[in-house]
Amino acid sequence: MQAADLVDDIPTVTRGTTGAEAARLIAEFRLPGLVVADAAGAAQAVIPGSQLLGVVLPQYVRDDPALAHAFDEADADHLCHRLGQVTLGQLLDAKRVTAAALPSVLPEDTLIELASAMDAGHLPIIAVVDRQGRYHGVVLLPRLLAAIATLAGEPPERRDLP
Repeated sequence: MQAADLVDDIPTVTRGTTGAEAARLIAEFRLPGLVVADAAGAAQAVIPGSQLLGVVLPQYVRDDPALAHAFDEADADHLCHRLGQVTLGQLLDAKRVTAAALPSVLPEDTLIELASAMDAGHLPIIAVVDRQGRYHGVVLLPRLLAAIATLAGEPPERRDLP
């Protein structure tokens, strides 16, 4: 099996995408992260989805998670609402989220090459880019692990969460 066999064409975001839009895309497509594209649509970086959680939290709660208990439901709703008022570009510039350089593999790379590149970057998404620099899409960690599990004799069943 090669990288090209596992490619998914996922939605990309730009610096102008709001945090709320990014959160919706992650939830809607069950993505582990987002690919940030430049103005021309070329994939440039990846933002793990878990980083959006830090945007909702005030810094003092990030420093001391026990303080999260001080917020009632209305306060929590207000903090979540803030995600719709800020763009990924603003979050990147303020260093509230960090985009990692998008690692890539060739379409003909094997599962082991894919796993190695994903592991080295500690990212749940890897781009598939050919030798001419053309972007083919991404391989997501769940798809890679499903292929590995299948080859190991444990093919996963496709299920929706309850």
